[in-house]
This record gives sequence, C-alpha cells and structure tokens, in this order.
Amino acid sequence: MIKPLLLDKALPELMPFGSVTNLGSIVVEGDPQASGVMIHGEPADNLTCGIFACTQGKFKMIYPFDEMATVHEGAVKLTDVKTGVMVEYQQGDSWFAAKGTEVLWEITSERFVKHYMACVNGQLSD
Repeated sequence: MIKPLLLDKALPELMPFGSVTNLGSIVVEGDPQASGVMIHGEPADNLTCGIFACTQGKFKMIYPFDEMATVHEGAVKLTDVKTGVMVEYQQGDSWFAAKGTEVLWEITSERFVKHYMACVNGQLSD
C-alpha cells in the first residue's frame, strides 16, 4: 500500500491531543497545543507514521523513539540540549532525531505541522 504525503495537498482531519504535557513534554513558554493523525500503525507499535501539529510555544522533550520528520507547514527551531546546537526548519526541511535525545522545541509560527516516521526499538520491522 502506498499513501502519498504531499506538501501541496490538504491534510487529513487531525485529532486534538491537548497540551504537549499530555505527550510527556515540559512546557517552557506559552501553551502549545498538539494534534495529529496516524497514517500507519498505532501509538504502541514499534513503527509508526503520521502527522503531528502544534501551536506556537516552547517545550522540552526526550525522544522516546528514532524519528525522521519533514515540515509540512510553519517553522520550528530545534535545539539539542546536550550540544546546544540549534537548527531552524521550515516547509520542506527534514531532520532525524535519535531515541534518547533531549530537544528544546520552539515553534515560531502560529501553527507547525510535520510528517514523521518513528521507530521505537531501532528496527524497522517487528
């Protein structure tokens, strides 16, 4: 099965998750509210793919999985807390984050949306 994730196409309906604290993050500034939809898998599965959106704000999280993501909409500054390296990402930009990395997220646009693929145990198949 092939499911296109195209930057120029409308997103599917996103489910509200509420505050990013509901996802294990620590809010640093503002009141970032998250939403998303699964494209493949369920939240407890080893391998998932989906869309994640969040409103403006700043929060810290420790990645509970390896993730490859591409920005669909908006802008975000990601800072690796350990190294202090910060990179700003905008529509079409991609990144990889390793499981266990502590990241400071600063969503600088009103809304930020990414497509992602996440793998919990480091292996692409169960």
